[in-house]
Amino acid sequence: MFKSKVYFLLTLVLLGGCASPQPLPRPLDYPYAFIFRGMFNDVWTATVTVLDIYSITVANRDAGLLQTDWAGFRSNPELYDHPDKEQFLEEVRYRLKIKLSKAFIETSGEPAVRVQVIKELQHYKNFYSDWQRIPTDGHEEKLILYRIRQNLRILQRQKRLRKGSKAL
Repeated sequence: MFKSKVYFLLTLVLLGGCASPQPLPRPLDYPYAFIFRGMFNDVWTATVTVLDIYSITVANRDAGLLQTDWAGFRSNPELYDHPDKEQFLEEVRYRLKIKLSKAFIETSGEPAVRVQVIKELQHYKNFYSDWQRIPTDGHEEKLILYRIRQNLRILQRQKRLRKGSKAL
């Protein structure tokens, strides 16, 4: 009898511990950001290189602002549902806004740059409500930050190799 009560309570504790509340949704205008060590010009060059697959409409180096053109496409949110269900394709568009801010690392005094990426994702509901902003999954923003980091590593490696070849 005592063993069954212990097992029952242990099961309740384990099941209750696994049930966690849903995390709060990320605010729409909260950017994905990362602080890169290095000079502003290097981070700017790496960022522009990453964005070469997009159509850039705003590129203001003094303000540290990059913005892409709206990219539109159609999507079917229930693509893998039952084929007999009537589902219309939704029109979706997005653009990227990237803000670079000069900074420095307090402990060492090294230059640094904070890069913020915002993806404005919208879908067209109907004629009356026009375009409505929807949250993103964050994959593209994280991928852009990753690619900037990799491009900076490549640029730094090339600089080191050039300095090494001049020393010979």
